[in-house]
Amino acid sequence: MGAKFIVVSGVGVAAYLAFHGAPSAIAALTSATPPVAATGAAAKAIAYATAQEGKPYLWGGTGPDAFDCSGLVMDAWGSAGVHIPRTSQAQYAAGTKVSTPAPGDLVYFAGSDGTTTAPGHVGLVIGPNRMIEAYATGYAIRVSSFGTPQSPAGDQNPVGFTDPAAGSGVSS
Repeated sequence: MGAKFIVVSGVGVAAYLAFHGAPSAIAALTSATPPVAATGAAAKAIAYATAQEGKPYLWGGTGPDAFDCSGLVMDAWGSAGVHIPRTSQAQYAAGTKVSTPAPGDLVYFAGSDGTTTAPGHVGLVIGPNRMIEAYATGYAIRVSSFGTPQSPAGDQNPVGFTDPAAGSGVSS
């Protein structure tokens, strides 16, 4: 497999999806509002998480060979010098809530083992309605959509977003 890279624009993601066999999503992505590019710590966190794509999911995993959802985002932000709690519930409780997610923010879902106030699943936002996530046993770390009817089951209804860099002293 060739080199991996991330482009946080609708057109770049659309080209990636077309190459990897997801043509039905291209029309929606190419007509999306152009996103804000990730910079600083957020760009580092995204680069780290993207480099893990294809590795296996492991409940309780914190790398380097396998991750669960909260372990992936904890390590991604840790690589950027921002230390966040270990579990999705603790990450959500401790995080600075934001209403409009930007690349690098965390997106939360009730998941199979959580609630709307103590989410059981978390992903790392990489663009409009796009995230990288360690989804579940049997799924490799992947780029996925969230918050749309076409999103995978469980990823259609986010319960909230946080900005890990807010208040950390590290610029996002």
